[in-house]
Amino acid sequence: MLPTGGKGTTMRDKLTVILDMDPTPARGVFEECLSEDGDFEVLGAGEEYADLLVRELAPDGGEAQLEAVADMVARRGEREVFLTAPVYDAEVLMRLMRQGVREFFPQPVNHEEVRMALWRFKERREAALGPKRSKQGRIVSIFGAKGGVGTTSLAVNLAAACQTHKPGATVALMDMNLPFGEAQLFLDIAPKYHWGEVLGNISRLDATYLMSVMSRHPSGIYLLAPPSRLDDLQMATPENISRLLELMRQVFDTVVIDLGMYLDEITLKVMDISDAIVLVCVQNLPCLANVRRFLDNIRHADSGLEEKLKIVVNRHLDESDLVVEDMEKALGLPVFWRVPNDYKTTLAAINQGKTLLETAPRAPVTRSLGDLAATLAPVQTAEEAKKPLFGLKFLRGRS
Repeated sequence: MLPTGGKGTTMRDKLTVILDMDPTPARGVFEECLSEDGDFEVLGAGEEYADLLVRELAPDGGEAQLEAVADMVARRGEREVFLTAPVYDAEVLMRLMRQGVREFFPQPVNHEEVRMALWRFKERREAALGPKRSKQGRIVSIFGAKGGVGTTSLAVNLAAACQTHKPGATVALMDMNLPFGEAQLFLDIAPKYHWGEVLGNISRLDATYLMSVMSRHPSGIYLLAPPSRLDDLQMATPENISRLLELMRQVFDTVVIDLGMYLDEITLKVMDISDAIVLVCVQNLPCLANVRRFLDNIRHADSGLEEKLKIVVNRHLDESDLVVEDMEKALGLPVFWRVPNDYKTTLAAINQGKTLLETAPRAPVTRSLGDLAATLAPVQTAEEAKKPLFGLKFLRGRS
């Protein structure tokens, strides 16, 4: 663990925050955003030092209040100062920002603006501690042998399981199931942005920009939605996708990608970058035939892809005209996992826009996907866990 620095600082693995605010709606927004992020600890009002001080300006504080803020900023040391106010003077605000106030939030305070400000704050603290480190996160691609086999459902619920089985884990779900991805419907969220916009601004791509375009689900999963128009795919090249995914690998512990069911140069590139390729199929002959075609294609494209392949039988039935053992014999490969059939439970979760962990946490299908997540994205060992603070794995601290 690293010292956070400054007077009264102890050896911590969390950033400390003092909220110098009355119990107002603005304070409630900050408390909610800080509680969502396991990298922060809110200290009591009696504490003298914290890494971050958030102060609410009184509308009738006058010049004395501004002088107090200026003095506080001048004495801040390594501490950063955020301000919020119900009313403010633009000229006074600019003066305070020049003196060192890092962020200002007009009221009513916007949740997403606070989340992004906290992310930028963490990034600045990590950048001050050391250089960038090598990639760490795992990328798991989910590919359907044919339509209707449950590829998106498996991807969404696998991401949710990865979020749960690793305390403090950061998990991203990227929807590349074109042309009409549905992951946002499975999670009942309405993304403002999509990854086509990221590729269109590839020169701006960094961790802060990436996080600003991702949508956060209440479970903690971050979704990067797909474009809904073909015009937004003009910048989708293997090179740009590679750049995006390498950054996502550095920011998140696990990246789950719904690749849909179409093979092209971009999906092959994603598979090449991935640590595991999950091929989803069901127990019928058309699906088995497609698995064979898939194997022929990846063997022709790159023999190394087969080594990452994990064949998963979804909606598995013990009694079927085509049993798993027959599939393995026909393919010459073992089936990696069998997800039990519970169509009713899974469909109910989809229609509610919720994950299986939310609607049926004890169901066999939920437990099976949890075990699959633990296998594909295992919990780090003590040695592997020696990573920088505050969840920013793309930056390395000093011990």
